Amino acid sequence: MFIKLILLLAGAFLFCGHACALSLQESLIAANAYNAEMNAARNAHDADGQKKYQGFAGLLPVVTLDGSWTKTDQPDAAYSAGVTRHSYSVNLTQPIFDIAKYATWRRSVAIGDLADVNLLIAQQKLIDDVTTAFYSVVYQRSVLETSQRIVTAFRARLKQAQKALEVGDGTRLDEAEAQANYDIATADELAAENDLNDAYVSFRQLTGLDARRISDSSMSCVRFRDTILPEQIKRQASANNLEVLAAIQTQKGSEADIITATSSHLPVVTFQAGYGKNWSRAEDGNYLDTLFGTTSKTDNTVIGVNVSVPLFAGGSQISQSLEAAHRYAQSKDLVIDARRKAEQQAIQAASGVRNGQSRIKAYERAIASAEKRLSSTRYGREIGQRTLLDEFNAEKDYYQAIQDLAQAQYALIQSIVKLKSATGSLDYAAMKIFNCNAA
Repeated sequence: MFIKLILLLAGAFLFCGHACALSLQESLIAANAYNAEMNAARNAHDADGQKKYQGFAGLLPVVTLDGSWTKTDQPDAAYSAGVTRHSYSVNLTQPIFDIAKYATWRRSVAIGDLADVNLLIAQQKLIDDVTTAFYSVVYQRSVLETSQRIVTAFRARLKQAQKALEVGDGTRLDEAEAQANYDIATADELAAENDLNDAYVSFRQLTGLDARRISDSSMSCVRFRDTILPEQIKRQASANNLEVLAAIQTQKGSEADIITATSSHLPVVTFQAGYGKNWSRAEDGNYLDTLFGTTSKTDNTVIGVNVSVPLFAGGSQISQSLEAAHRYAQSKDLVIDARRKAEQQAIQAASGVRNGQSRIKAYERAIASAEKRLSSTRYGREIGQRTLLDEFNAEKDYYQAIQDLAQAQYALIQSIVKLKSATGSLDYAAMKIFNCNAA
């Protein structure tokens, strides 16, 4: 299904060329195939996934085919100076009671499950990075656009101040204030251009795509409409956070280590069976012996059970058991620590989402108020009740409110991503919340 989606997207890219706007979903799909870190994580997952088969193989019988050919020469002998011996055998070994092999299988299962979790962690990190880079481009564009509007406005105010000074209707203080505001706005514009270029580079490094194709749509369409219940969020984080799941798999590996250490105190019982033939052929022998070695052929059949009981090994097994017990206790503490951190991160992210929503509403009202204030100040200056400095301050407050709103929208997006990451729900399906066309 994913391959079909990739092919469909590739066809869409070829059809659109550079004319189509690039969505977040398309960026994520491209990054999933292009990003080297994600590809490395997939290869690591596939490699560790083989551990399950390797561990289970230790519980299965081992069948071997052995053969040999030797020739012994006695040059001084009058008869049978050279003897050629042949043999083959088929052997089977099946563990009956071997706790060490069972522990190896348990550990291999834990390693394979941990590989699954680590792949999800890598995928979650990629989604986080691409989403942040995508909206960083959108945000920095808004910053640059606002900076350009400020430069345009302050350039016009500077010309007004210079003209007013020429005709004697202004002061040098007004001109100096206008010049200072224009210079600062120009510097801010250059900084915004540099930040936008950095955002372009970061996005391209993650996805391999041209960030200039990202849609210029506003971030205002992104909203978090789920009800935020702190206790429910903490339970979700405690149960589904990927770092918690990774710690649990590590704990299972420590349990297998305890079994391995215990196995060194227990006997090993193995069943063995084999069948083979031996024959030899001597020089100067009879015709049948020359062809088949029939005069000295034997059949061998072996069936047995081996029991190995450990008695004493210098006390190393006891030390290994104690070490495994301490490692297991450490892994339990790490699971508790991972749960507490996940709950803390989820609560902080949820608080960031609530705060972001409130800030957006506040800045939307602030923009409306600042716009009214700017209009009133301009009118007051026309009738002589406000100065040019008052208009400068009102204009700066208006554009600052616009910039603060964009920053609050960008912060809300980051908080949503952090919340979904903390609760273990940050996947490709969760990205529908950022699909502005569907909002």
